[in-house]
Amino acid sequence: MKRQLCAAVSAAILAAALCGCGSGSGQSGAASSASGSAATFDEAVADTTVSTTGNKIHINDSTLGDIWITELSGVPKNTLKAENFTADNTFKYYSENGSPASEEGIDLSSYSGDVDWDKVKAAGVDFVMVRLGGRGYGEEGSLYTDERALEYIKGAQAAGIKAGGYFFSQAITTAEAVEEAEYVKNLLGDIKLEYPVAFDWEIIKDDAARTDSVSAAQATEGARAFCETIKSYGFKPMIYSPSRELYFKYDLTRLADYDIWYCEYADVPAFYYQFAIWQYSKSGSVDGIEGTVDLNICFTNVAKYE
Repeated sequence: MKRQLCAAVSAAILAAALCGCGSGSGQSGAASSASGSAATFDEAVADTTVSTTGNKIHINDSTLGDIWITELSGVPKNTLKAENFTADNTFKYYSENGSPASEEGIDLSSYSGDVDWDKVKAAGVDFVMVRLGGRGYGEEGSLYTDERALEYIKGAQAAGIKAGGYFFSQAITTAEAVEEAEYVKNLLGDIKLEYPVAFDWEIIKDDAARTDSVSAAQATEGARAFCETIKSYGFKPMIYSPSRELYFKYDLTRLADYDIWYCEYADVPAFYYQFAIWQYSKSGSVDGIEGTVDLNICFTNVAKYE
């Protein structure tokens, strides 16, 4: 069966999952506790509709193939121009009117081992997104800390590299999403980050997971709960995701206040809506890091993290 038909069916499933499960596009206030936030966001899950313009948009996605989506209302569109991208042997760059309009970065976890941050800085890295921790996708859903998270953040900042972080979520309720944001705050303490803290909630594709039955509406409200809680602690919130979740799992009309960190391994990004950071490779090579590393570009005409 053609991809177009499959995508249409997926979109129909998404619409059915979201219909009657939250309210519009307004943002709730910052969460002050797990129990209070859960009540606020769970109420929204029961009363959400997706707001669209009705326009049908054709997209050639490097992962999903040729798909059609229904355009969402009030979600900023991607205005990046393919001709403004350049690249060298290490990074991609973006320019606007002949002037640099990007910062170049990496993301990493403890699997990257020892890092020589001075060499990484000299190689041209402007920012790093560090895995702070996560939640296991087994039934227990235990929280864990990346054992080198604080070491990496402090080492990067000492070398003059801007630092942000991400948390690998497997939250199945808004209360768990708030708990994850609180876990991040407790881990970071008084550390200040120049870049955002990203909510990395992923569908587990190759194994059974506790999140398999999470609805689109619940996934959306979990993302909002995490982001609002992180924001209440003084961090910049962000959502990390590939196109499948962004098109067919999240209701972006309810997440339009948060920057997106978009994952697509391609020459030029095809995502229809605006994003602040693009993860474009998982096999980069940067001096100061043994083995391969994920490569990212932050579009400074979109993101204001100074």
